[in-house]
Formats: sequence, structure tokens, C-alpha cells
Amino acid sequence: MRPSALEAVALAALLAASDVAAAPGSPSDAVVLSGKRALKRRSLQVTDANFNEVQVVHVAAGVPTTLSFRQPLRPESVILADITNAFLPVKATETSIVLIPKRDLGHRSMTTLTVTLADGTILPLLLTTVAKEADIGVDINVALVRQAPPESASVCKASVLQLRAELDECRADQGSAGIAKVASLVLQQDLARPQVFERHEVRRRDKQERLLVDVRQAYRIFGHTYLVVTLENRDPSRAWVLDRPELAVNGGNQSIDVQVAAFQMDMPAIAPNETGKVVVAFQTPPQSSGNSFSLQLLEKNGSRHVKLDGLSL
Repeated sequence: MRPSALEAVALAALLAASDVAAAPGSPSDAVVLSGKRALKRRSLQVTDANFNEVQVVHVAAGVPTTLSFRQPLRPESVILADITNAFLPVKATETSIVLIPKRDLGHRSMTTLTVTLADGTILPLLLTTVAKEADIGVDINVALVRQAPPESASVCKASVLQLRAELDECRADQGSAGIAKVASLVLQQDLARPQVFERHEVRRRDKQERLLVDVRQAYRIFGHTYLVVTLENRDPSRAWVLDRPELAVNGGNQSIDVQVAAFQMDMPAIAPNETGKVVVAFQTPPQSSGNSFSLQLLEKNGSRHVKLDGLSL
């Protein structure tokens, strides 16, 4: 199979920008040396005998990887499970897919690319980064006698590997993720206008819908406000689950919605006679002596909504 025009341009640029050595073998086994990483062109043959084995494609930062198929694809059904935003937008045609990672995938990370052929066959591929090589092109020939169902073992296996990699990444980052996000906020600040840290008590309590709601504290740092609220569920028969919070700032004769940047709860559901804590984060609006806030906590799949007006934050 001949390489696409985009792959040829990318390969030519890599040849011009680096020391190049061609390895012996067929065109499908061509190797280009770029720095410390070998850029390879490979062929994959998917048959009934190996269909349940999930095929792996090696990707690397800034290296375009072109997947060329002998069978036509459904371009609109190409799905990249890119939860870490590591790739540029995927470009897919009826015969090829171009992947361009913005950065190397972590050593624990794997990303799933799901390809649907025109005949309905679903082919999962695992994308990962290895230290010494990357695929500049992969020629894929799917030669199946029996068409695989959507719930085939290879699809399930790819999903399990993806979920396991995501879980490992979450576990690896949980201790430092918050610190990294704060550091990112610091980088965005104007050094000529330093942001100070504020914390003050709000102490607004109300009873609504058999919930005792207590707005406790407001933290203000780096242009954002973090509002801490506790809820005690006094309904003896039903748990309460937060769907989402809504905020508005009221001044004069108008009310303006405030976009909630993030919210977290310390428990997935507040059982009867239990108390949960919610943190609502939003960009701090311009301060004015005549302004007040409205906070609404909406129940998921229910109507026990709570609304507090006249908050001074």
C-alpha cells in the first residue's frame, strides 16, 4: 500500500531535519532514525486467528502517525478516547486516519482508538508511547471470514485496558494533581496585580425541603471564590443527591448568572440523618457594596431544590 500524501510530507520533513539511516527490508519495515527515536512503518494483518488480540500503535509527541486501511472506513464513526487532551483533532477519510499527539503519553497511559469499517466491523486499537520508537505509518489489512460482533472479546479487552490505564493514572496523580492545578492558576496571574488570599465566615443557615443548609465559609484566591456549604438530610426516608449548583449575582434591579467553574461533594449521596459538604468554585465577579448572591442547589432526579438569596460573599 502506498503512503498518503500527508504521510509522505511528514516523512520528508523528518528526513530533512535529522540524521537518517534506512534499515534493510521491505518498504513496510522501513525505519527512519530521528534523534533517539526510530520512526517505523509497519504492516498489521488482522484475521480471525488474532482478532481477539488488541493491536497496539506507538505514537510520539509531534510525530504524525498515519493508519492506512485496505478496507473502507466510516470516518464519522472513528472515536478517539482522548481524556487527557493529548492529541490534535483526528483527521479521518474513508481509507486513512492521521493521529498527531501534542505530547508523549505517560508510561501508565493508554488511549483507545475505535475504528468502524464500512461493513460494520469494529476494530479497537491501543495507542501508547514507548521510549525508542514510534510509528510513522501503519498499513492495516482486516481479513476476516467471520464478521466480529460489537461485543467481541477484543473490543471488551480494549475497554478494560483503557479503564485500567485511566485508573492507574488517577492513582498516580491524586497526590499532586491539586498542587499542579494551583501552580497553573499562579502562572495565569498578572505579576503587577498580585492576588491576596482571603477567608471569611458567611454563616447563613436555612431549612428547606427537609434539609438544613449552612453556608459556612468563602475562600478567595487567584481570582476565584470557593464557597463551602454543608447540608444535613433530615428526611428519614430518602437520600439526597446533588445534581448541580447554580449561582447568580444580584445588583440594582437585575440578576446575572455566574458560571460555576467546578463543584465537589465529599459523598455521592447524603443518606437520612447524615451531613455532607459541598464546595462550589466560581470566578469572583467585580465587587460592589450593593451586590448579593443567590445560591441554588438542585437535587438530581428530584424536586427537593434549595435556594438561598441575599448571600454576602
